[in-house]
This record gives sequence, C-alpha cells and structure tokens, in this order.
Amino acid sequence: MRNLAYATSWQLLALLLTASLPATQAQAFMPDDVYTSVCVVTGQGPENRIKGFADCLDKVLPRVSGNSRLTDGPLMGTAREHAADYIEEFTYRDRLAGRPIHDEQGTHDRPFDLTCRFRKERIDDLLERLGTRPWLAKRPVLEILLTVRRGDLSYQVTAESGRDLAMREAFTAASDLTGIDVVFPSEGKFQTGSTAGTIPLSGDLEWDESALGWVATWTLSDQQSGIGPHDVIWQVRGVSFDDAFRTALKGAAQILSVNGEPAGALVPVKQ
Repeated sequence: MRNLAYATSWQLLALLLTASLPATQAQAFMPDDVYTSVCVVTGQGPENRIKGFADCLDKVLPRVSGNSRLTDGPLMGTAREHAADYIEEFTYRDRLAGRPIHDEQGTHDRPFDLTCRFRKERIDDLLERLGTRPWLAKRPVLEILLTVRRGDLSYQVTAESGRDLAMREAFTAASDLTGIDVVFPSEGKFQTGSTAGTIPLSGDLEWDESALGWVATWTLSDQQSGIGPHDVIWQVRGVSFDDAFRTALKGAAQILSVNGEPAGALVPVKQ
C-alpha cells in the first residue's frame, strides 16, 4: 500500500475531474473507476487514518457492486478492522488549502479528503464472500426528470437554471457514491423524451410538513432500462433532498446491477 500524500495519480485525478464536469459533458463511469472512494478525516494521524480506511471500505463495496443492501455481519466487521489490507494506495487533500494554520491549530486538526484506491482482486473476493459480485458493465448515464413541489410552487429541475444549482450539486455527490453519472434536461426539453444514450429516472419531490421533510418518489422506466416487465417505483419520506437523491441513485444501482429491489420499493422488481 502506497501513501501518495498530496501527489495524486493521473488515474485519480481523471476520476475527480470527470465527477466535476458539467452534466452535458459527463461520461459513464468505467469499471476500474469504481474501486476508488473518498471520505473526510481530521488530520493525517494513524488513528483517524484507520477510521478513514474503514469508512472508504464501506463506501467502495456498494460502489463496485451496485448493491447497497450488503449484509452487515461478522465478516464485514473483520474486513473493517483490516481495511488497510484492501488498499493499494491513498492520498490526502487539505480541504483548507491556502488558509493559514491558526496558532492553536495544527495540521492534526485540519479536515482532509482521504482518497483510497482499493485492490480489485481483494474487493472482488470480499464481495463474493458477502454473497454478491462486482458490477463490471459500463455504467449507464441517467437523465434525471425531476419535478419539485412545495406549497403552490411546482417546477422541473433543468441543466441551466441557477435556481436548481444546489440540487444538481447534491445529485453529483450521490453520483460519486454510486458510480452512476447523471445529466439533466435543458430548458424546454423536459417533456420531449430522454436524451440519446441515457436512461430516464423520473422523480417527484414534494415538501410534506407532516413528514418534516421531503417525500421523494422515483420511477425507473422498464422500456429503456431493460428491467421489465414494468416500471420500478420506490419512495423515501421525511428526508433532506441530499438523502432523497442518494436514495434515488442507490435504488437505480440496485436495480440495474440486478441486485433486487431498492429500499422503499412500492412496485418491486420482478425478475
């Protein structure tokens, strides 16, 4: 295992740049990309690094497999304790780069992005022992057809609107967790059908005071995703829109990787 400190490899840099591209330029994740995950740690000391390794392991397994419902038993507990054994290399990025260190603050108190690239063969073996497998197919690009409702206000999230920036950024973060890229329709094209080369994921996001949060209902089309014999619908209630979007992409990954139905399924997968 190599600690690359601040010298990021070209492969990791390419992954991060892809994740930051505008939606219209996004390309589908390739299989090798998904063996990398990122978490936030405080400082670069060994204690927090070990915790970070375990966190990154928890993130990379569903990212590689598409399965967000992995069994959390003794096998996973042991794997977390020895997470360093699964890592090929890791890097740090100072989240406060360019800001001076305060007198009372050392580098051990600063937040860092810890990026871990995992050993493919070790992760594949662990997934097999957990009863699943890597999702090796090229990941599809999902076009997000999202309608937002709050009180009397109703609108569609589009690629250009400044109003929708926070929601698009939240979807980008969820995209990185699942290894599935997303795009949004342009203004005026919301109802004209999905963009060529994408699979439509339709969503209805409604604020519900009684649920103390958003209620999100997601539908993955059977015709273009090939899941058949009908659309799959799932829902989450009383959450932030960040959680709603994570639920959307985790559910889509669960279905498209043929790992069964998503959490909160209203119309389940029939295979």
